[in-house]
Amino acid sequence: MRTVSYSDLLGRFTSAIGVDSLLSIEETAFKRSLNDRVRGIWTRAKWPPLAIVVEKTIGAVSNATLSADKAVQVDNSELFDIHGVWDRNPYSDNQALMVEYNLVGDYLVLPNSLNTTTVFVVGTSVPATDYGDGTTTIPQFMERMVLAYCIADYYRADGQNDKAIAEEQRAEEYFMQELERFERMGLQNQIKVNVYPTNLTTLLVRQTTI
Repeated sequence: MRTVSYSDLLGRFTSAIGVDSLLSIEETAFKRSLNDRVRGIWTRAKWPPLAIVVEKTIGAVSNATLSADKAVQVDNSELFDIHGVWDRNPYSDNQALMVEYNLVGDYLVLPNSLNTTTVFVVGTSVPATDYGDGTTTIPQFMERMVLAYCIADYYRADGQNDKAIAEEQRAEEYFMQELERFERMGLQNQIKVNVYPTNLTTLLVRQTTI
């Protein structure tokens, strides 16, 4: 995935608001705004650059609330959102079949009739929480929109509401432009969806009472 550096984004921000550099407290506010805005953009759409495929080994699970013969545990340090489950890697095998699943807690419960030992979970990678500190690169496709959002936050904090509204609208325009661009690209790179012929009637959920 192409990225832009934090220092470049900071330079564009200071130039846009008409200063040479930020005070320490101002840069702290910028980092807070940047992290919040990146996470907001991250979850608003299925951005192709953020997509990952994680292979998971199927196993049985039995605990106080769930009993299932076939399930995989979702690691929230690997996947932020789940888009689908496949019996093979759908990006490298055009015979891959989409598998039905139920999300119960942090487990994906799969059909008993599934005859593979692993599944491939397609989802969104996990965003960083320390942009500007530990993490110094930002996804490039977010650059224009996140910059405009941060400028809007700066103007709003400074009481310049008219400028803040204008920047917020500019950011939304950038968001829609990027979304439309990826949708056009997606029409050329769609995963062929073949659905695994089964259902999820085998799921057992046990509830305990006190």
